[in-house]
Amino acid sequence: MISDIQLCSRFIDTLDWICQVLIRHSDDFNVALVKIAYGDDNSLGEAYGAPEALRQLSSLTHDLQQSFRRSDLVGREGTDFWILFPYTRVTDNVYDKLMDVIQGAEHVSLNIVEREIAIFELPVIYNKAMVKPDRAHSLLKHLKSNQSSLASHVFKLAHL
Repeated sequence: MISDIQLCSRFIDTLDWICQVLIRHSDDFNVALVKIAYGDDNSLGEAYGAPEALRQLSSLTHDLQQSFRRSDLVGREGTDFWILFPYTRVTDNVYDKLMDVIQGAEHVSLNIVEREIAIFELPVIYNKAMVKPDRAHSLLKHLKSNQSSLASHVFKLAHL
C-alpha cells in the first residue's frame, strides 16, 4: 500500500512538471494521458467488499506499472487509473500499446465491472485550450469533466 502511494506521488509530481512544460512548449512535447475507469466508486466494493477491492486496485497499480515501459507512469485516483505515456507520433500507437497491456493483464477478476478507457493527447489539448491547467490535479479534474470533447479515443470494455 505504501509503494502504491509512492507511485501515485511520483505520477502527480511528474504530471505537475509536464503541465508547466506543455504551457510553454506544447508543440514539441508528445505525451498522452490515458484514463481507465473501473466502474463507479461503489461497483468494486459491492462486488468484492471494500477491503478486497482496495487490495485489488492497489495490486493493479503495480501490475500496470510493470506492464508498461519504464518511461510510462501509473497513478490511481479512487477507481480511476491514469497512465502517462510519452510517445513519438511516427513510431508509437498509444491505442495499440494500451490494448496489448489491458488484454494481457493478470487481473482478469476485475473484469466483472465495466471499464471505460479514454486517451487524451495533451499537446493537442494544450494547443486548443484558452485556460491551460498548470497543476496535475486541475488537469485531471478538467479532463474528467470534459472527457467527451477532449479525448481522442473513448471506448468501453464490458464486464464478463
